[in-house]
Amino acid sequence: MSAQAKVPFNRDHVERCLCAKCPVQAKSQCVDEKKSGLARVMAHNPLSPADIPGEYCSTGTATCGDLDGSQQCSCFDCPVYEQYSLAEGWPTCYYCMNGLAQ
Repeated sequence: MSAQAKVPFNRDHVERCLCAKCPVQAKSQCVDEKKSGLARVMAHNPLSPADIPGEYCSTGTATCGDLDGSQQCSCFDCPVYEQYSLAEGWPTCYYCMNGLAQ
C-alpha cells in the first residue's frame, strides 16, 4: 500500500512553493532545465509532477539526481509547509530526498 500525501498536488501549491528557489536545487542543471520550461508546463491541465521542480512535500523525492543535500532547505519558510503544519509530520524537511509529507 502506498502512502497518502498530506499535501495535495495542485496548481495553487505549485505557485506558492519555494522549492524552485531552494539552495538544495540552486546548482542543479536538471532543475534549471525544468524551470526554463515551467511557464509552458503550467499552461497544461492537469499538471505533471515530473515536470515541476518542486512541491516535493506532495509528490515525493525529486526526479532530478543532482540536488545538493548539504545545503539548507527552504521548507521552514514555505507557505505550503506552514499551511499544512508539516513541522508536526514526517519527514519534516528535505522532501526532495526524504519523500512526501505524511
